[in-house]
Amino acid sequence: MNETFRNSRWLAAALLPAALLSAAPQTTVAPPASEDGSYQGENPDRYAMVRVLEGDVRIRKGDLDEDLSRGTPVGEGDVVESRGRGVLQLGDGSRIAFAGATRFTVAALFTTQKGEKQVLLRLDYGRLRIQLGGRSEARFRVDTPSGYATCLDDGAFSIEAERDRTTRLLVYSGHVAFANQRDQTTVAAGDRLTVYSPEDSLDRVRGFNTYDGDDFDRWSARALVVRRGESWDRVPAELRYYSDELDDHGHWVNSSEYGWVWQPDGVAEDWRPYYDGRWAPYSGGMTWISAEPWAYVAYHHGRWHWSVGVGWFWIPGVYYSPAWVAWNYSSGYCGWAPLGYYNTPCHWGYGAWGGGYCWNVVSVNYINVVNVRGRIYSDANVLRTFGGGTGGTAWTGGGRDLTPPWRRSPLIVSPTEFRNPGQIQTAFRPEIHRDRMVAYERQAQATTGRTVFRRDMAPPRGVDGRPGAVQAGPQRVPFENRPASGQDRPVPSPRERGFESRPAPGQDRPAPSPRERGFESRPAPAPDRTAPAPRERGFESRPAPNQDRPAPAPRERGFDSRPAPAPERRYEAPAPRERGFESRPAPTPERREAPAPRERGFESRPAPAPERREAPAPRERAPEPRPSGGEGRGRDIRR
Repeated sequence: MNETFRNSRWLAAALLPAALLSAAPQTTVAPPASEDGSYQGENPDRYAMVRVLEGDVRIRKGDLDEDLSRGTPVGEGDVVESRGRGVLQLGDGSRIAFAGATRFTVAALFTTQKGEKQVLLRLDYGRLRIQLGGRSEARFRVDTPSGYATCLDDGAFSIEAERDRTTRLLVYSGHVAFANQRDQTTVAAGDRLTVYSPEDSLDRVRGFNTYDGDDFDRWSARALVVRRGESWDRVPAELRYYSDELDDHGHWVNSSEYGWVWQPDGVAEDWRPYYDGRWAPYSGGMTWISAEPWAYVAYHHGRWHWSVGVGWFWIPGVYYSPAWVAWNYSSGYCGWAPLGYYNTPCHWGYGAWGGGYCWNVVSVNYINVVNVRGRIYSDANVLRTFGGGTGGTAWTGGGRDLTPPWRRSPLIVSPTEFRNPGQIQTAFRPEIHRDRMVAYERQAQATTGRTVFRRDMAPPRGVDGRPGAVQAGPQRVPFENRPASGQDRPVPSPRERGFESRPAPGQDRPAPSPRERGFESRPAPAPDRTAPAPRERGFESRPAPNQDRPAPAPRERGFDSRPAPAPERRYEAPAPRERGFESRPAPTPERREAPAPRERGFESRPAPAPERREAPAPRERAPEPRPSGGEGRGRDIRR
């Protein structure tokens, strides 16, 4: 770490031996590339976050009808029915405030089946107030029983639909077009439009006073304000509008391995990710829902890591997943563990079992409880044996199957299986798991245009079957490769580095910096980093190393801001000792012609030297007061 973590754990010293022992299984090579390991998640724009929630609000996802909570992702096809009020946050910065007695459907988020960039809401009844984000290129449209409103530029408007089809549109900023079966018109800021039916003429445009608002108008105006804190520049650009809660409930630390990472404040020593919350069997896979205020961004984007003396911290990432966890099933037990940066379950050192994979294990019959935390096992015997094999060893000979025992892509469970947990074991069967993922991807693409990203996995390298032989193993890649701007596919996989707290496989390979790995939390793009390597730049302040290099020497770069060109000072300046006087008023040549050091030493005396030399010499002055011999002897006696 480049900085000291501010909340270092008091048990670091006690856990150090356990952590060193737990690091032993981590020296194994990564499992061979598989379809399960290629899962990379979905585009973050395709889900909305619940930013504010007050009162009773329900959400219907397919066949499921349940309470909406702060940690629930809202996706395309979801129906929100409110008796309270709340605010949804979209990835481009747009915010949607909904009042009580309101029902609306999220029909499309940024991409339709035809590939059009559009946000589409269907308002059955009730009231919405919408504030568009600053970086959106999508068309924002709201359909009502009497027509549809389309915002033509960045702006803010509210739209209300009554059960008798009466629709009212108020525009606060920008321009909004409204059309129905008979007519179309454009409403400017400060105007309102009233429509009574789909065949009604659109000529009832009147002005209104923006100060004349009710309680919902005042509340929503406050709730729609965008805040920019420290997290704004620490997370990828795609997650900036989701990051407010990180500033309020945690702090950022700069890591030499992962870049900027975030730690939650106020968590217990035995806390771990995906611990306080519940599971929901949504169509994209088992989705983690937590009441923790920062839960949405930290559990559906990025990964986690645990270090001795540091504790848990979150590594930002772009792509969305129902939960970035590994799943496993063993003899009536069901468990999940947070996935780390290299797509393997996290290790930690807390607990009576002395460290190991961070499995949250419950009896399969309790996987569907509202607060699963109270059912998680702390028995060391259960936890020590649950993970099964390590998923790989240093020697791959003998024909052993090194496929990890866990699943790293979302676990898709049907609502029926979730209500009857004894049937969940079916979802862990490899062939069932694969078929359900393929079916979900096809359905999402056909109905909403939503795409699941897959990583191109390198084929396994050759294996030396001799015992003790060093195995190259497959090339591992980090958990995520951020797509380039304007692209819908991941960029090529960068090289990876090992864990901070354990010896990583392939240590003989040079370890690139986080910037070389394309880590998305760094603000500067990789193409701008054409300067010399860090080793070369470290010598900028030294006198003159590597002068024979054809490229501009680091020493030359260090003097770019001086008036004289660097090459002239390199070859024409005198020795380093003489160059130290360049900043003095007198030039160096004049100082070299000055008198010798002995003579220069008298220049600072107050009295001139010639006057002292003209005075009588000591020998001439001595005889003047000299008395006769007798007097001299008498004076000597008296003394």
